[in-house]
Formats: sequence, structure tokens, C-alpha cells
Amino acid sequence: MKTWILVGFLALFSSGALAADEMPAQAQACVACHGSNGVSSNPEWPNLAGQNAGYLAAQLTAFRDGTRDNPAMAPFVASLSDQDIVVLSEYYAGLSRATAADGDPTLVATGENLSAYCKACHGMQGIPATTDWPILAGQHAPYLQKQLLAYKSGARVNSHMAAVIARFGEAEFKALAAYYSQLAP
Repeated sequence: MKTWILVGFLALFSSGALAADEMPAQAQACVACHGSNGVSSNPEWPNLAGQNAGYLAAQLTAFRDGTRDNPAMAPFVASLSDQDIVVLSEYYAGLSRATAADGDPTLVATGENLSAYCKACHGMQGIPATTDWPILAGQHAPYLQKQLLAYKSGARVNSHMAAVIARFGEAEFKALAAYYSQLAP
């Protein structure tokens, strides 16, 4: 329910007051891992730039509330207010996306074929129609692969994801990650 409240809050009170180059104070702690422009230099961490605001708000809320476990994120999100989450989500959503293209190029064609299972939710080019789901296009391949493994193991929970990837393993995850990482956002 809190996720829907935040998404509604984003839609109703989106101020657009900050220009993309004006980093809000709430984002200062994010820079070390996610970069000053929302593009992470470590492929194990996600790029936040241009990500859907609704998705970012839902994930920050889940980290803060403990429904998504990530010990590295916990200290940074523990004291965020709902308004802080809105500010962060809007800020990162307003930044220009980048293309990581850091997956194995020999697996891109295989990943493209496997992506047929993903397109209903994540769009034909890795950009979903709803802002509640993540943009996959251009994301770091190692991060995407890690998240797919987390869904497979149950460390991340989403019944739709679990059903779609149930028959996939590490080889398919690596190919999907390679494909999505090279898509231009």
C-alpha cells in the first residue's frame, strides 16, 4: 500500500523544481555508488539515471522498510522520509540514461531470443509502458544477472518474475543481461 501512496504522491506532487544538474541534498549519499550523474562505475550496482520514478520510489521504500533486503543500502535509506524518496526518485528519473553495454557480446543474439519472455512487462526495447516496472535497457549486465539470480533463489520476491524465469538458469540470465545492457535507452 505504501508503494501506491508514493507512486500517487509522485504523480500528484511532481514539482520538477530541480534541474537535472541540481543535485538534491538527499542524493549526496548516493554518489559514491551510483555516480554523480546516476551512472554507476561499478557494474555490480545499478544505474539510476533515467530509471522510472515509480519503480525507484517502490525500491527505496522496500529497502527502507526492510521488505527488500540489502545490507549495503540499509544505512543510506533507514532515515529517508516519504518526501525524501519522492525527491530522489524524481531527481534520478530526470537524468539522462546511459548504455552500459558491458555484457558478453557473443551472447546478445541468444539474449534477444530469450527476451521474448520479458517483453510483455519490460517492453519491446527494455522500456516498460508503466513507471512501476524497471527500465532494463542499458543497465549493467552484471547487475541484471545478479538480480535475475536473486529472483530465482527467492532473495527477491515477485511472483511474475519467478514464473517467467522458473526454467532459466545462469546461462540464460547471462545472455539476457548481455542483451539488455547493450540496448540504447
